Amino acid sequence: MTLRLRSYIALLLLALPCVTLAQPDRVYKSLDDVRDPDQVYILRLRNKRLKAIPPQVYAMSNLRELDLRGNRIAHLSDSIALLTSLQRLELSRNPLAALPAAMAAMANLRELILWSTQVYALPPEFSKLDETLRLIDLRNCPLSLDDQEAIKQLLPTVKKDWYNACNCGD
Repeated sequence: MTLRLRSYIALLLLALPCVTLAQPDRVYKSLDDVRDPDQVYILRLRNKRLKAIPPQVYAMSNLRELDLRGNRIAHLSDSIALLTSLQRLELSRNPLAALPAAMAAMANLRELILWSTQVYALPPEFSKLDETLRLIDLRNCPLSLDDQEAIKQLLPTVKKDWYNACNCGD
């Protein structure tokens, strides 16, 4: 390779914009740290006093884990279903009482963590999640025995955790 060609290649490499390589194990704890929404796989927005999911989250097309524990989220919109790559959704310790039926379209969802929320029933459409969902955590939720039975019927193959006694110290 000639010196001229090497110099040309070096100049081209310097002219290329900096490209951030995806780091699937990197945990983002603030939206301020996000430069490229497509590079976010794990987002933990715990105890941020959020009343809703920030709109920026919906642009994170590769988001696999979303942890919103300990916020003030009382309602979820159907937009949650836009997070099609989501595998784990943590909503514990939010004043959430109901889940939107649109969540039934979240075909990659494996874990739905709802302990210490006010959720006591699931939309009938959630029966679609029985094929993919592995765990639903409803510990310390206001579930009657009838509520538990209805959830068993809706999601017969999903592991359900709904005991009131838990070691939920975090």
